[in-house]
Amino acid sequence: MGKNEATNVDVTGASSALENSPLMALWGVIGEGMIIRRGDRVLYANAAARRMFGFDPDLPVPELRSIAHTIHPEDERLVAQNYAKRIEGLDADEEYEFRIIREDKSLCWVSCRAFIVDWDGEAASAGCLTDITQQKKAARAYGRSEQLFTNIFRLAPEAMMLSSMRDGRILDVNPAFLNIFGRRRDDVIGKTSAELDIWADPTFLERFVEELRITTSMTDVPTTVRARGNLIRHFRLFAQKIEHENEPLLLLIGRDVTDEMAHAEDMQTGKDVAELANRAKSEFLANMSHELRTPLNAILGFAEILRDQMLGSIGVPRYAEYAADIHDSGTHLLEIINDILDLSKVEAGRLEAHLTWIEPVECLDACLTLVQQRAFDGDVSLRNEMDDSVLLEADERLVKQIGLNLLTNAVKFTESGGTVTLSLAKTANAGLCLSVSDTGIGMTGDEIKIARRPFGQVDSELGGKQEGSGLGLPLVSAFTEKLNATMKIDSQPGVGTRVSVNFPSFKVKDREPEIEQ
Repeated sequence: MGKNEATNVDVTGASSALENSPLMALWGVIGEGMIIRRGDRVLYANAAARRMFGFDPDLPVPELRSIAHTIHPEDERLVAQNYAKRIEGLDADEEYEFRIIREDKSLCWVSCRAFIVDWDGEAASAGCLTDITQQKKAARAYGRSEQLFTNIFRLAPEAMMLSSMRDGRILDVNPAFLNIFGRRRDDVIGKTSAELDIWADPTFLERFVEELRITTSMTDVPTTVRARGNLIRHFRLFAQKIEHENEPLLLLIGRDVTDEMAHAEDMQTGKDVAELANRAKSEFLANMSHELRTPLNAILGFAEILRDQMLGSIGVPRYAEYAADIHDSGTHLLEIINDILDLSKVEAGRLEAHLTWIEPVECLDACLTLVQQRAFDGDVSLRNEMDDSVLLEADERLVKQIGLNLLTNAVKFTESGGTVTLSLAKTANAGLCLSVSDTGIGMTGDEIKIARRPFGQVDSELGGKQEGSGLGLPLVSAFTEKLNATMKIDSQPGVGTRVSVNFPSFKVKDREPEIEQ
């Protein structure tokens, strides 16, 4: 008996007695599609088959379109050959897969178990169809994933090893692994990493795997290995436990960080040396305060005596002019030295703030007095808008230096006829804002960055004519930070600059009103 003869089913007269046939009733309710055809003509299609092909469920069988138009062009030959062999009684595949094109043009993969039936006295081909579209998609996705993993595994510069977690036997390694450890593939596969003696610490792997059994994955684990030439190299490991065909596998990825660690160590050493040198410099300058100021004060004192001829007439007027020049130059030098020493104290961490509740208006009034002559000489108007109803918890000396530096800078960079305004006002969050604004030359964003750096001086026509150390704003920034305040600079070229120092609310309180006697 041939293959097709064994599967023949006699459904003679089925077309006329479909409703009453137990077999047809069974086919009508099963979840698999059942379709019977003779040539391209559909003789019977159950509900599942109609859904599978996208046929109209209410359309009579004779009006269903031909099977030939539903088969994917690439699968037509396979289906036609199997049909022809089966009808002719030859051996044909009893089960095979092909694609159909639904009514909505979407593709559907089906698995077909075919056999011959006797339909109304003539042979017809019956197919039991199962929709395997999702399985095919899953298989393709798995195949792509597997191919992607293979490509990454082969091409990754990191050393990669796949081993069994049951016995530790190595199943696969990538070329980077073989290159790092100077091994051949045949020498590695089937052995354990312990047998290859690649770990500098023989107990590391056992502890590592034991930890992995609990966490399933580990990242950035430091270790040392014995690389090619028995060299000790530092690695960072990344591990993931993988289930493959019910077998637990370990994927181990190792990145050589030896050079990175050496570079980082060199960088840290250089940084430590630089910080040590900078600290030594700052401490030296901070300790030299007395040695630098004392002789300079003597020079200023004697120059002042000569300039003012306190001990009698010099006789030659030009000597008095020279003495005045010495005094002015010495005064300027003292200001620079004071700024440098203050900055050195900041860098050395020796800047101290003695906090008390002060009246900031009194401090700022003193600053206005000190810059008044300079403003007068430069034909710059000084204005003040200060709220005298508040007290500020701060260091009086630092507040004066902040005010003096900001006012000096503003006057310096404001052209003749311009205005400098000193303001002290409460903020919306109950804090206090000390600000100095001017109608001077202003700065761009890049110039502001330069001005905030120590010894940074903005290159401008007006600024180039003025003397200065370039430490005004850096010192204000350092003093501001010491007082738990913040500094902000708003500037626009040709319009002016506003520097604001904002004190938080816990540093501010209202002054108690005076009681009249």
